[in-house]
Amino acid sequence: MLFRSLRSFLQSHTPFFLMMILCIMISSLLMLFGYGLYQDYMLEQKSFDKSSKEFSMNNIALSDDYERDGFFLDPELVVTKAELDACIAKIPEHYLGDNSYFIFYAFAPYFTHRMSGGYDSCCSFFHIKDGKYLPVEETFNNGMEHPGAEGRMFTDEEYSTNAHLVILGDGDPTPLGAQVTLFEDQQYTVIARGGIRPEVPYGCLPPDTILDDISYEAEKPLSYEQYTELKNAFSSIEDRVTFCRYIPFYDEDYWMYNSAMLASLLIAVVAAFNLVVLYHYVLVRRQKSLAIFQLCGCTKGRAIRLYVAESLMLTVPCYCLSAVLYHFVLLKPFTRIFPYIDTAYSWRLYATGFGIFVTVCTIAIWILSARIVSKHSIVERKGGVV
Repeated sequence: MLFRSLRSFLQSHTPFFLMMILCIMISSLLMLFGYGLYQDYMLEQKSFDKSSKEFSMNNIALSDDYERDGFFLDPELVVTKAELDACIAKIPEHYLGDNSYFIFYAFAPYFTHRMSGGYDSCCSFFHIKDGKYLPVEETFNNGMEHPGAEGRMFTDEEYSTNAHLVILGDGDPTPLGAQVTLFEDQQYTVIARGGIRPEVPYGCLPPDTILDDISYEAEKPLSYEQYTELKNAFSSIEDRVTFCRYIPFYDEDYWMYNSAMLASLLIAVVAAFNLVVLYHYVLVRRQKSLAIFQLCGCTKGRAIRLYVAESLMLTVPCYCLSAVLYHFVLLKPFTRIFPYIDTAYSWRLYATGFGIFVTVCTIAIWILSARIVSKHSIVERKGGVV
């Protein structure tokens, strides 16, 4: 009966059927856009510190009490570069753009004692493009701001081919062009001074190099869902690292998140009202069909459920289609105008929007259907009143 009723609706009231689909899709798009626009506005108005764009973790093998432990690292809790590479490979590709990069601090494979000296620790600053590790110009320029800094940055070719070059700390007296030994067995040519620890191309480090800590610096503030997605990529080592606590912007300003959700709810209510006005006219025009259904034994409750189910068969696929269209077609050009709008969206947001929109529309259509079905009794229809 449901499909027959829907087919009858399409055939007998085609313009209104198409108008309902258009109304649902436009309302869905407006709700999604309104939420993102509000978040973008609030992000534009708020000054974010570095932590809002950072995903980071520390090796819990490090000891903070030399008097008690005597050793800097617990061998059972060590995380190696090989394990880290496997985690990085799980990070979605869209996180690996030119404007996002990793900061990796490491110890030599044999490094266990706090008082070890020499070049037993180093760092790497890199981003990944087309599967290649490349240097980060921003971090190099920051290092060159220290007094006494000099030299040049790694070239992309040198970095991606793992050339044995090193940027030393700004207080290191070793002249440019000299050779230094890192991890006791590898010779590196000094090309600059200006860092904190010796910096080498990430690919040069042996697979058993020990993680000190690693950070991912994003281009934009991370949403909670994005942070969770990154954390899941490192799930295989989560028992041996400490994830630095991250407070998403809507935890710091919870009222803002609630306000955005309230705005989406209001848009959904307005959309439902428009849908109800249109559907009311359709149901009034279909009173004759309703009378036939009831004469054939269709109860009021069943008629109401029929019309609600009919509206859901339009609302659910139209919302899903609108969400797909918005995310994969419209969101990218919107981002050029509203730079933070894409940070608001995730599968959870689309699911929440779906729940809000469908629930509000269902309640509204239910009330409308009950009113229309109950307006005239079956006796009145038999008497020809309708």
